[in-house]
Amino acid sequence: MNIVFVDASAWIALYHKRDKYHKPAWTIYEQFLNEVTGFLTSNWVAYEAITIVKNRAGYKAAKTLWDILQDRELFQVVYVDRELEKRAIDLFWRYQDKRWGVVDCSSMLLMERRDCSLAFGYDHHFVEAARQYGFALV
Repeated sequence: MNIVFVDASAWIALYHKRDKYHKPAWTIYEQFLNEVTGFLTSNWVAYEAITIVKNRAGYKAAKTLWDILQDRELFQVVYVDRELEKRAIDLFWRYQDKRWGVVDCSSMLLMERRDCSLAFGYDHHFVEAARQYGFALV
């Protein structure tokens, strides 16, 4: 299965029209719609994205994003379980020199768990994590 993990930074770029990555994000997203079989994200990432989109772009944009994420044929929204949460917090504390957040750590571990090697995002923490964890970032 050809799947791409979508970080909150990509969701924000897509649904906040004044985001500096808005236009390139839509170009990439539309290309992915033709090339990948699905998108992977987590409930934590979704909550982070809709919160930021609501604050920056308004209720309507956040609600549109939320409604789109409910399409289970295209989007796999994986709920962070206790095991993944524990591992993410352990990873967060293990790397004292990294500025990765707990949500970033959970995302990397989810990608690893699902054998997903491609991420879509603009977060500089993911650039660093890509090198550390060996996944490609667009």
